[in-house]
Amino acid sequence: MFTKHFICTVAACCLLLLVTACQQLSLPQGQYQQLNNDTTLKPLRLSLQDNRLTGFTGCNNMIGNYSIDEGSLVVSQLASTMMACSEPIMQREQAFSTFLQSKPKVMFNNNVMTLRKDDAEYQFELL
Repeated sequence: MFTKHFICTVAACCLLLLVTACQQLSLPQGQYQQLNNDTTLKPLRLSLQDNRLTGFTGCNNMIGNYSIDEGSLVVSQLASTMMACSEPIMQREQAFSTFLQSKPKVMFNNNVMTLRKDDAEYQFELL
């Protein structure tokens, strides 16, 4: 009797761990603003709504699709407006656009979304 109860308990715990491990991270939908921003530039902004990502990169706006896969942000079909801006802003926009499409790891804690890939990191606060 004890062995049967023990085996059932262990099996239930294993199933719970498996289900928990397989759950995908879900990001709260809404508006996000960059926290770790160079104060000489406007902060980056992102909006996540129904698997659509929109953003402001300091001069231009961007739009695309997103999903979360195994803890990574997967951005596809990213497009942006093409206004001419100062060289530092254009360089930042290009770097951020490339970063978003590189499938960065995503974490969410205390209303802050952190995106990280290699030694690049961006933090955004949910507004």
